Amino acid sequence: MTTLAEQAQHGERTARQALSPLVALEGLVLLLAAPWLLFPDLSPLATAAALLALAVVWLLGLALDRDRLPRTPFNLIFLLWLAMLGVGILVSADPAATLSKAAGALLGLAAWRFLVIAISRRRHVSLATAVLIGVGLAFSLLGLLTLRDLPKIPVLTAANPFRDLALPGLEQLTTHPNQLAALIALFLPLLASLVVAPGRPRSVLWRAPLALAALLVAGVLVLTQSRGGWLATLAGLYGLLVLWAAVLPPSRLRRALWLLAALGVAVVVAGVLWVGPRTLLELWLNPPETTAVGTLATLNLRRQMWPWAVTAIGDFPFTGVGLGAFRQVVYRLYPLPLWPDYDIGHAHNIFLQTALDTGLPGLIAYLAILMIAAAVGWRIAVRDRGFRPVALGLLAGLVGLHVFGLADALVIGAKPAVVFWLALGLLAAMNKEDLAS
Repeated sequence: MTTLAEQAQHGERTARQALSPLVALEGLVLLLAAPWLLFPDLSPLATAAALLALAVVWLLGLALDRDRLPRTPFNLIFLLWLAMLGVGILVSADPAATLSKAAGALLGLAAWRFLVIAISRRRHVSLATAVLIGVGLAFSLLGLLTLRDLPKIPVLTAANPFRDLALPGLEQLTTHPNQLAALIALFLPLLASLVVAPGRPRSVLWRAPLALAALLVAGVLVLTQSRGGWLATLAGLYGLLVLWAAVLPPSRLRRALWLLAALGVAVVVAGVLWVGPRTLLELWLNPPETTAVGTLATLNLRRQMWPWAVTAIGDFPFTGVGLGAFRQVVYRLYPLPLWPDYDIGHAHNIFLQTALDTGLPGLIAYLAILMIAAAVGWRIAVRDRGFRPVALGLLAGLVGLHVFGLADALVIGAKPAVVFWLALGLLAAMNKEDLAS
């Protein structure tokens, strides 16, 4: 048990750290390094310099102030995660494919670390939440500029006002529509939670911009034409409904939320019964080429790929095939019935892909990170009403992201995945018991 004096001393030390020039220096270096880590192909030399600069500022900080090492529930499992990331990088036979994923993964961890050491006051949480939302909106708007010539639903392709826009170098900044949908599934529940949270924010001046941002992001989600993204976002929003119903004290509002949750389950069950289990099985085994929401033939790709992904994990259980290397390895070692120049991207399942990238130990670490995040987020939501909307929004976003990950993946090191690590960093920072007012 720590005494009140010890807690006060630790709080004062944390506040001094937040104002430390070293923290400011690390933030500046991270800000300057971020573009080169997001787009390492633009200049591998600049990317290497960015990584070196981050390493130097970390070592400098530890040398001058050992208390700057973040202390969070994630620390121990992060050691295993870092070790397996290193293994995934070292064993890769495709350095070109690994470079961008490795840079993105390190950027995510650097962002997580900075949030944990920089947030020492409650008002910093609001600022960090705004940064997370801003990053998500930036990716969404940039993605909107690159959503063109999508073949699934012509009506939605024609509805994109930027479909004919051509900017020099825009292809370097593109994000795959499905990855963009995964990002939105992750952070749209946060926006929704902040908008609908009872009493927070009280002012329309805050609710209105958040609601407009949520509507804008929802519109971008529709234009991605990602059916998996649509379902995942609905799952995340449903998860948000259940979380709010579970955390609120007994009241009419709580009963209404549970009634809505039960109604949602009833609608899904009724839909399954109306379509019929046999019809759903037939859709899976023989997906039609044309439907109202585009072709479902991509289900065949998953049915063909998943068994070979499992086989590859069995062949390389402790190391994986290399970070980002599965897209090449699968054609070299396994008879996947696709054209050799068809870029599969990844295994179309976040858990299979994580094991392929970092081995089964890496998958164990990833699952442990998610479980810790769930426990930390729920603890924050129960004990702190001020942080509750953010904590529940982030938890619901993690639900949406991993429902998406059942049939697709926001892979390790993907550009939008930095928002995932910002979310984890925000949860870790809110969990600190010595945040000053």
